[in-house]
Parts: sequence; C-alpha cells; structure tokens
Amino acid sequence: MPNKKKYTVTAALPYANGPLHIGHMAGAYLPADIYVRFLRLMKKEVLFVCGSDENGAAITLKAFEEKTTPKKIIDQFHKTNKNIFEDFGISFDIYHRTSAKLHHKTAQDFFLELHKRGVFETRESLQFYDDSANFFLADRYMMGTCPNCQFEKAYGDQCESCGSSLSLQDLINPVSRLTGKAPIKRRTKHWYLNLGAHQSWLEEWIEKGLYQEELHHDPKAWKSHVLGQCHSWLKAGLSARAMTRDLDWGVDVPLTKAEGKKLYVWLDAPIGYISATKEWAKQKGKNWQDYWQDPNTELVHFIGKDNIVFHCIIFPILLHTH
Repeated sequence: MPNKKKYTVTAALPYANGPLHIGHMAGAYLPADIYVRFLRLMKKEVLFVCGSDENGAAITLKAFEEKTTPKKIIDQFHKTNKNIFEDFGISFDIYHRTSAKLHHKTAQDFFLELHKRGVFETRESLQFYDDSANFFLADRYMMGTCPNCQFEKAYGDQCESCGSSLSLQDLINPVSRLTGKAPIKRRTKHWYLNLGAHQSWLEEWIEKGLYQEELHHDPKAWKSHVLGQCHSWLKAGLSARAMTRDLDWGVDVPLTKAEGKKLYVWLDAPIGYISATKEWAKQKGKNWQDYWQDPNTELVHFIGKDNIVFHCIIFPILLHTH
C-alpha cells in the first residue's frame, strides 16, 4: 500500500533585522497559513515551517548602523517577529532560527557533502574592500547603479527594481554601505558552485516538470512572474556563484583552509527549512527525512518576489547536487 501523501510547506524566513509589517504578512505568511489550514481541514498530513534568517550581511549592517552586535539584533527581532506571528495566529508547526547550533551543523554538513562530491571550485580573485572599515565587502555591503535599469540603489547581488542578477563588478559607481566611500580591491579566495553546469536539467525541470518520474512538479502551477524571472535568468545563462563570503557573522565554512570565511547566506538560509524540520521532528519523535526525501511528500514554498531566483534556481540546484 503506497505511503500517504504529505505536504511540507515553508514560508520565507524573515530577516531578523527589523519588525515585520503588513506587507510581509499579506505577501508570504497569511496566504501560506490559509493554504495550510485548508490542508488540515481536508485531513492532509502537513508540516508548516518557518523561522528567523539570522545570518548574512543584512544583520551585520544593522548592527553596524546601530553600534551594537549581531547577536543583540537577532535576539531582539527574533522575539519581536515570533510574537507578531503568534498575535496574528499564524499556525506554524515550528518557528526556528538559523543561529541555532542544529542549523549551523546542518548547513555545514550540507556544504561538506557538496565539497566531498567535488562540485566546488576554488578561485582567487580581487574583491572590493573598504579600507576605512578594514572589511571585505560582500554583495549586500555594496550599492550602486544597476547597469540594466539605472536604478541607483541596486545591491551587489541583485537589483530589487528590475530583478536582474548582478555581481559586484556590474555595479556602476559602487560605494560601501558601511562608510559611503568608493572601495579598493584586494585578493581573496572563495568556493564557487558552477550553476551553469546544471542549466540543462534545470530548464527541463522548470519547463516540463519531467526531471524525475517521482517528482510531482507542474510548471503550470507556478505564477507567471515566477516563470518569467526564471526564464530571464536561464536565457542570460547561469554562471558560477561564490558559496562563501568574507564575513565575521554567520555559519563558518567547515574547512581548515577557510578560516574567517562564512557560508553564503543563500546557501544556508534555505537549509533553514531542513534544520527547522529536524528540530520539530526531534521534539515530536518523528523522522525528518519523511518530509524531505519521501517521493510522496510535496514541497510548497510561499515566498516574496525577491526570493524567486533563490528558491526556483539555486535551491533546486543545491538539493539536486546533494
């Protein structure tokens, strides 16, 4: 007798660098909660996970601006946002956090599995550096003009006006968000994942939903603007993307030759869904793999439009590669 179908539903992990507002609730959380409540009314087995995204440049920037520590920032806003969700009656099965030891270990184990499979390539390159702050500038520490739409406040990894994927070198007149000064360049080493090596199967998966027989993915179920942004990335051609950063806050890269390096937040944040599932399963005496590795489980993401590429291109590549 086949296993009963299950649903793993995720709501985008909000950054713990500020309070949620009504736009957040209306965009990613109320729709997810309505869907989950419907599934439960239909007597479906469903796991609804979320949590605070507590790593990456947004947290350290907030701490820098307020002259405090990242730990104080995340503790403050994790509690604030958890209380907001509870006041709204959002019915998460667990609201986890990516500063938890279980998450750090889960993300590091994930990275090590990819490393063992030889999917990373190390590259030395010249990276932007703020010599006034004595700090390498990861993508979110930089701001400049988008070369595609001329938006003057584009970040170093993505323009939030036109949605284009960017690299720091693409920005016109870039400045450091720490000091407002033009950066210099210094040499550093990082671990890159060649996204382009996965373009063929990813295009088939997105266009036809035929990548694996047991994968119940129907691209017609995706919103048109989600498919549109994916098509835009694929048409431009996927390229290698650094999976590590020069930061002093986040998940340590678990390699002896990577001291001072942290995992790229868009590698570690989606894994937060998995670590949240692990924590919930530990509390409930369940098997977490049933919600991630069972072909009878359907994975449903509720996200914001600025999360499309990471959930629909990068995360599937990471999962497939693993």
